[in-house]
Amino acid sequence: MQFAIKTLEFDKVKSMVADKAATRLGREAIAGLRIATDYATVEHLLKQTGDALNLLNLGKRLPFGGCFDITQSLKKAEIGSVLEPEELLHVASTLDAINAMVAFLQLEKDNIPTLYEYRDRLDLFFKLEKQIFAIVDEHGEIKDSASPKLSGLRVSIITARNKVKQQLDEILHNNNNQKYFQDAIVTMRGDRYVIPIKQEYKMNFPGVVHDQSSTGATLFIEPLAVVNYNNDIKRYLAEEREEIERILHQITLNIGEETSKIRNSLAIMTELDVVWARGNFALSTHAVEPQLMKEYYLNIHGGRHPLLDPQKVVPLSVELGKDIQMLLITGPNTGGKTVALKTVGLFALMMQSGMFLPALNVKMPIFQGVYADIGDEQSIEQSLSTFSAHMKTMIEILNVAKTGDLVLIDELCAGTDPNEGAALAMSILENLHNRNILTMVTTHYSELKTFAYSHQGMMNASVEFDAQTLMPTYKLLMGVPGSSNAFNISKRLGLQEELVENAKLMLNQEHIHMESVLQDLNEKRRDYEESTSVIEKARFEAEMLRNQLAYQKREFMKHRNDMLRKAKEEADEIYRASRRETEEVLKELRSFKNDFDAKKLQEFAAKAKEKLSVQFAVDTILPEGTPLTLATAKEGQSVFVTTFGKNGVITSVNSKDVSIRMGALRLNIKPEECILTKAQPVSAVPEREKKGRKRSGHHELMYKKNASIKLDVDLRGMLVEEALPVIDKAIDDAILSGADRLRIIHGKGTGALKAGVVPYLKQHSMVLEVLPAINEEGGAGATVIKIGN
Repeated sequence: MQFAIKTLEFDKVKSMVADKAATRLGREAIAGLRIATDYATVEHLLKQTGDALNLLNLGKRLPFGGCFDITQSLKKAEIGSVLEPEELLHVASTLDAINAMVAFLQLEKDNIPTLYEYRDRLDLFFKLEKQIFAIVDEHGEIKDSASPKLSGLRVSIITARNKVKQQLDEILHNNNNQKYFQDAIVTMRGDRYVIPIKQEYKMNFPGVVHDQSSTGATLFIEPLAVVNYNNDIKRYLAEEREEIERILHQITLNIGEETSKIRNSLAIMTELDVVWARGNFALSTHAVEPQLMKEYYLNIHGGRHPLLDPQKVVPLSVELGKDIQMLLITGPNTGGKTVALKTVGLFALMMQSGMFLPALNVKMPIFQGVYADIGDEQSIEQSLSTFSAHMKTMIEILNVAKTGDLVLIDELCAGTDPNEGAALAMSILENLHNRNILTMVTTHYSELKTFAYSHQGMMNASVEFDAQTLMPTYKLLMGVPGSSNAFNISKRLGLQEELVENAKLMLNQEHIHMESVLQDLNEKRRDYEESTSVIEKARFEAEMLRNQLAYQKREFMKHRNDMLRKAKEEADEIYRASRRETEEVLKELRSFKNDFDAKKLQEFAAKAKEKLSVQFAVDTILPEGTPLTLATAKEGQSVFVTTFGKNGVITSVNSKDVSIRMGALRLNIKPEECILTKAQPVSAVPEREKKGRKRSGHHELMYKKNASIKLDVDLRGMLVEEALPVIDKAIDDAILSGADRLRIIHGKGTGALKAGVVPYLKQHSMVLEVLPAINEEGGAGATVIKIGN
């Protein structure tokens, strides 16, 4: 791998990743990044990067704040050297970062399952961190509270200094002393408080001379009144230094006992920072996770060279492996051939370092070696020409390359006689091909184009050149050989047209024909791609429309089902309300049955029935979502026409259909194709039935005891939920007519209807007894009930 790192400028990629690291240790680790060559390791590295990217997408960050490079401090602690307060502050801050990292990994374990593995490898240092922060403040100064003795010494120092200042203030403000002072101030010489006194008054001002001015006119004298206090301060300061030294020595010993654990946790923090940098790099380059291939095959779609401006770089798509082991890229200079080689090589190195790749999609195997011969390696010092330098590198590659490696060669055998160079190039390519080594080669040799066509497993490719603008487009075209376009490029650069035309005359006819064929082929390919683009756009739009219609259909069905559900719920509520009303009326009838004669009972029953009929005629509401029928249809109702997917209003009701206005349209539509769009009051009796019905003040047919009341209720062919309302109505009618017995015919069949009906009858409030029917009445296919109070 090291053989290709410099050539492919992989160090520059690592530098870009290192800029995303949070700590100096992380940046140093990335600079020395190793490239993995086994599947499991690369897979694990990519999962780590995916976890880091997932955190970034969630707007979260690994807590590296306060993490320092404390390796030197740990070494000092190990050998017993005392750490300075600032070093202690860095150690404590780093321990705090480690503790915070443990807590963060625990909290986010569901989002980062791979990084969570580091949780158990990190130690906790709460006790040591607390000890250090009890000694050192955030500015790196030793706290007064570091020990009781230190606290007492600092109090004594402050007291002594206050006494010195008090004595000096009295001296300075004494009017008798004013003539002695050069300046009425207090200053320091060494660690002693002194007053500047004029030279001529030194005998009049008792004290100890500590210094004089450069001219000798001023002496700095410590007054005798403060000498003892200054001596006390000096002694206290010495004792303070000794106490601080003792405290630092003790805490350093505590750190020394934990250096092994701290160093291990620091290494884990560094690994996490490397992962974090890879995730940041993936986010900033819009990179994707490559798909690891166990077979010897790579496929890059929309790949972008990581070192080029992402706004300007033309994406690369290339496939190699399976049926094609070797790719020969031809085309003009500055067309992007070398960039294609470097992109593929860098992608291999990046992926095997755990990095995501800036592309739309990437499938790539684990290469055991990546070998590249790119660039001009000529050397005056080593007496190597361009050809010699390349050949020397090529020989080294041929000596070590094997199946499972990737070989990238730029301008194979260039810089020598074209005929000999082409022949030598074909021999080298055939050797690599026979050894089944994935190889990408750029060349200007026309002979290699036909060589690739004649060998299975080799493919031509080219970088596109726009003949209209005389500029390269930097697109890599698979399966199409390219032309060097030397004449067009020279003309664009300003070479006289006369010289260009004269050069064309010197070409042999075979070469001219080949170039003409290639140019014609490229023009046809471009036309084909434009047509394909139009077709693909139309296909995409059709797919979008199909998805949109499918979505609208799902939404419609959802809305329809919701409407039907609501309608059923409202209908159930109406049914329950009517049952309660009926129960109350019948209860009232039974309570007065013994007190009324038959005629009055019939009159009361008729009134009750009329009351219930009116109740339904006025209060029955057809809820939203109810399917329309001819019986419930009436002018002015708002409906939803399912066959058209539109709302409309009924303008008239016909014998077999209804007329509906939908905007400007007026159509006759079957009622079963319509659904009510809002709850509407509807009479329980259709208008046309009301008009044809003769009103009467009595109901002999319904209430006379000897009238033709049906005492058999035939439920055969019904479901249980359909049969129960029929039973309720039959029982109500029988009681109102004075009957005390009914035969319920449910049939034998599977027995499901009987199993649902009989338990219902047994708990019915108006059923006194449930009996099996005798053979003459239907036997097991019927049930007899007695009804009444």
